[in-house]
Amino acid sequence: MTIFKGITFRLNVLFVLVFLSITLMFLWFLENSSKSYEQQATQALHQELAAHMLVEAQILKDGEIDPKALKYTFHNMMLLGPAFEIYVTDTQGKLLAHAAEEGKIKRTSIDLKPVKSFIGPQVQFPLLGDDPRHPSRKKIFSAAPINYQGQLQGYLYVIIGSELEDKIIANLTNNKLLSESLILGGSALLFALFVGTILVWLITRPLTKMTCNVLMYQQQQLWHKNQRLNLVKSSTSWTSSNEEVALATVIDEMSEQISEQLEQLKVKDIQRKELLSYISHDLRTPLSSLTGYIETWQKQFAAKADESSAHYIDVAHRNALVLSGLVEQVFELAHLETGSVELHREPIAVAELAQDIMDSFDLRAKEAGVELDVSPKDTSLQVDADIAKLERVFGNLVANAIRHTPPGGRIVIRFDLVNFDNQEKVHITVQDSGVGISKDQLPRVFEAHFRASNKVDSETGNAGLGLAIVKALLALHQSDIEVESEEQEGTSFSFYLPRYRIQ
Repeated sequence: MTIFKGITFRLNVLFVLVFLSITLMFLWFLENSSKSYEQQATQALHQELAAHMLVEAQILKDGEIDPKALKYTFHNMMLLGPAFEIYVTDTQGKLLAHAAEEGKIKRTSIDLKPVKSFIGPQVQFPLLGDDPRHPSRKKIFSAAPINYQGQLQGYLYVIIGSELEDKIIANLTNNKLLSESLILGGSALLFALFVGTILVWLITRPLTKMTCNVLMYQQQQLWHKNQRLNLVKSSTSWTSSNEEVALATVIDEMSEQISEQLEQLKVKDIQRKELLSYISHDLRTPLSSLTGYIETWQKQFAAKADESSAHYIDVAHRNALVLSGLVEQVFELAHLETGSVELHREPIAVAELAQDIMDSFDLRAKEAGVELDVSPKDTSLQVDADIAKLERVFGNLVANAIRHTPPGGRIVIRFDLVNFDNQEKVHITVQDSGVGISKDQLPRVFEAHFRASNKVDSETGNAGLGLAIVKALLALHQSDIEVESEEQEGTSFSFYLPRYRIQ
């Protein structure tokens, strides 16, 4: 279906429609002009027809028009010339005599203005007059005045092209027109498609070539190599327009800017990771020293110190431990982002590992009033993963769930066997019945240092790095983590790991 959305296909269709429209308009104009020319020639040829008939026919009897006597005469004349219809009118245009069958005449009179113009000194053909056999139709005619002793008695009015002739011509024309129209229409369509395809191809060729170059540039990720597209050179030809050259120039400049900006981002990203690593590394020593001195003081002097001093030291010790944990997280994230971390894959009884993690959080969960569970508790279910990193993933996800689950809630780690990407995998879900995450914050939960506004407890040691570390650890396993959440209904994090089978 992509071909029907392309600019080449659309231009071809447009060209064919325009060409056919022009062809139909030309045929219509040609038919009308031919008909007008034919009428003009026929009427000029028969200009004296009525006058000659007037000489042959005895229109007057005793100086007056005798309609009954004329009907037989007209009938005989029309048999000799079936292409003509003969009428006699009075001086006001009223029909006095004709040879038509009963019920054929639809007018009792005709407009004499065209008749008088026909008889006049300067007549321009074609000149159309009323057809007595039709209430509104007009036809070419011949006319002559009927005079007696210098007095006008009426007019001899002859329609050129009788009703019988019209029917015969219409039947012949319809059959011929249908066949000629089919031949002409088919020829025009083929010609339009042929010419249109060539013209559209010539017009769109530079744009198509430019599109292919940009797609190849994107697929090969050449901007990472600081390589310019050079579309201007490849797109300049006799078929290229000024607009196409201008577009190629803009894309060339944009590709160069993208390459430069990506290079700058790479340098800044390396600097950022190095800075985080250096800061976290340099903070470790003074933090360890600070924590050590505080713990030493607590062991040696806590019993002798007054209550307020001991309280202050306890607060300092807790904050030192929190700060130490944050530094470890920063160092771990910086280390993961360097791309130098290696996996040590081995078969892991994943349900058993998850139960161990739950047991380690048992005291904290009881203090928070939260129930922990693993389902199913199948010790034979094994995955292929790095046990230390998977333990870190479970730990961060469960700790995060406890922070966001109110008392009376429940946290469950579930395992399901699925066929994913043509491979048997274990679908792991960490689900809680907590407060949930709002839709505007959901896309950002894996960003480093992002902290959702729905935390239940008052713990200050969470810097928003836990989920970022989880995402990076799973990325090492070629697995992506997904999150689903509804406010006040809970949140679930899920990912896939390959199942391990003994060969």
